[in-house]
Amino acid sequence: MKAGADSEAGNEIENVVMGRPVHFVDNDPEADKRAQIELRSIALKLGYKNIDFQFEPIAAAFAHEVNISGEKLALVADLGGGTSDFTVIRLSNKYISKPDRSADILANTGVRIGGNDFDKDLSLAAIMPELGYKSTYGEKNLEVPLRHYYDLSEWSKVNFLYTTKIISQTRQLLYESHDKNRFKRLLQVLEQETGHALLAVTEETKIALTDELTYNTPFDFIEDGLSAKVTRDQFDEAILPQIKKITNAAQQCLDEAGVLKDNIELVILTGGTTEVLSVQNEFRKLFPNAVLADENKLSSVGLGLAYDSQKKFG
Repeated sequence: MKAGADSEAGNEIENVVMGRPVHFVDNDPEADKRAQIELRSIALKLGYKNIDFQFEPIAAAFAHEVNISGEKLALVADLGGGTSDFTVIRLSNKYISKPDRSADILANTGVRIGGNDFDKDLSLAAIMPELGYKSTYGEKNLEVPLRHYYDLSEWSKVNFLYTTKIISQTRQLLYESHDKNRFKRLLQVLEQETGHALLAVTEETKIALTDELTYNTPFDFIEDGLSAKVTRDQFDEAILPQIKKITNAAQQCLDEAGVLKDNIELVILTGGTTEVLSVQNEFRKLFPNAVLADENKLSSVGLGLAYDSQKKFG
């Protein structure tokens, strides 16, 4: 990215404003500091000399501010793949040139929940049952171990499942399985190392259910012609606990700002996870008097960081 930017600018770029979540790690300020120090270290190694940071929801606010006349009390909800971050901020196009915006930023909160968690919940609710999830085995009708299904539902853990020991244990359980057709699919995924393909079709299903009420999730990489019908209701039910945690974090931001939800005039939604309809509906219910702005939801953070960089470095 730096090489491309240097080439585009025609000279070496030495100054950068890096976006960051409000909390890299929940309830651990020291770990949060270490994460930012690590980011700074990476930027220095890449050749940047002057490095500043900005919370991503604040950057998103800056991107929208250019179009706001008068003053608006806004809540910014930045919902990404791994984190959900919130800011209560006063916005106006008259404030754009202010060098110090600290008085306008009333509160920041964040929680480590995002689209990847939605993928995991959808996977366990509608995808993993096709691989024998919660099926039984043996004379005592015991439930098959669930750990491998949970690990298959997380991008960061999939590669740790392709071990001789785990595959051997899964083969042994297959002999005692009461649902051999489905449980055999789990063994195939492990043997053929197609866990990431499984996650990809889960994400594909999540995206499709934004526009469709039902979607036939394809599993051709497991069996020719295999698919499973997944409904938006299944998805909404699966992610409801996570959405409650997200809206609770938004409410916490209001509480820390000393602001009532009815006083919020503008809700800025940014990040790919705000595409989920049940997320949008929850924010409409939470802020009935506010206008919801979701234009440039995939680019507003980057645009806002550029505005911030211009102010800080000229």
